[in-house]
Amino acid sequence: MTELISKRIESNSLDVVKQKISSVVSEIQEEFEDHLQSINENTAEIQSNYEFSCELDNKITKLNERIDEVYTILSKLTGKKIRKTSKYEDIDPLTTMEKNVFLNLYTEEQPMTYSELAKKMNMPISLARQYITNLLEKGIPIQKKYIKTKPFICLDPKFKNLQAKKNILKIEQRILA
Repeated sequence: MTELISKRIESNSLDVVKQKISSVVSEIQEEFEDHLQSINENTAEIQSNYEFSCELDNKITKLNERIDEVYTILSKLTGKKIRKTSKYEDIDPLTTMEKNVFLNLYTEEQPMTYSELAKKMNMPISLARQYITNLLEKGIPIQKKYIKTKPFICLDPKFKNLQAKKNILKIEQRILA
């Protein structure tokens, strides 16, 4: 008889523990769902801000093109060549590795991810990111585009064309080896 009572008490204790665990797991699941919803809302806001900044960037680019047109018109009207200082004249010299990273971007036709660049150069992604940061800080116009939340990088096409024509960065043929 005492054994039967003991088993009932034990069974009741297990049921209580199961209920408490179930209750705690439900609370944790609700918190996770709330957290996930907050993350999704923040992601949507970030995406919206990114799209807005892309629109602004496009408008600034168009404005720069119009300013170039104004310089051309003024030059024709006055008969004097109006000198525009290139924003690329003040680029700091690049190290050999920075030149190699630049050349890898320069030779790509399509934007690439940091991991693709790192793999191509046989270096860690963190190092590839650091070199891209260095290039940006030195004035190299690198564009970053997000496709499905994944960042892709490439050189500004106008700068790429200018580099091909004028070798602004003074990259010598021997760097390629």
